[in-house]
Amino acid sequence: MSQIKISEVTSQKLRNREYEDVLPEYYLLENFVENNLWHDHQSVLDHVIAVYAGLEKVLEFEDLSDEEKEKIILYLNKKDNSHTRLELMKIASLLHDIAKSKVMIEIDGRVSCPGHELVGASMVKDFAERFGLNKEEESLVERMVRYHGLIAEMLNYIVITKDKEKYLKVFVDAVGDISLELVLMMHSDILGSDLEKQSKKDFDDRIEILIWMNKQLIQN
Repeated sequence: MSQIKISEVTSQKLRNREYEDVLPEYYLLENFVENNLWHDHQSVLDHVIAVYAGLEKVLEFEDLSDEEKEKIILYLNKKDNSHTRLELMKIASLLHDIAKSKVMIEIDGRVSCPGHELVGASMVKDFAERFGLNKEEESLVERMVRYHGLIAEMLNYIVITKDKEKYLKVFVDAVGDISLELVLMMHSDILGSDLEKQSKKDFDDRIEILIWMNKQLIQN
């Protein structure tokens, strides 16, 4: 199986199924459909490709000043191993919902995938060779996949309590050096969902908080 160069992966190539031979598990997600507040009968494949497209949009950093943009690009381009932080985040974004097909349940017509973060994290090792990840990089991607749902919970707490500072600290204390990546991934996850269509206020509230979180993390 040939190695995937993540820097060359685009949402359009994913839609064109150019990686079907090397990522067959990814394209099998088209057979699984979610139905809840975030997904209006949306197939998991459509969602994960929309999330990757959302990440492409987020990485334009339209909500940041030139100085903030320069800082975040410098951080994401750091390369301690064979991949940059940006490349590792892209791999995590690509794989973040890979386990939804394994945990999908339906209750009263609502279809969801509880625990997919933990199961997906355990599957990262199955893709490490395909993306050319060493053990340290594999561990970083695994953590991004494992914790990508935690920030959604922090957003819920902030919306309810209005205490942004408290729950940003809780979040950073929990995930440490992948905080910024998870904020960017959550932003793209929301853009790739149906939340805006189904609840515009919930969508707007969370995007506003994520932009604030991003700016706070860049300053620290």
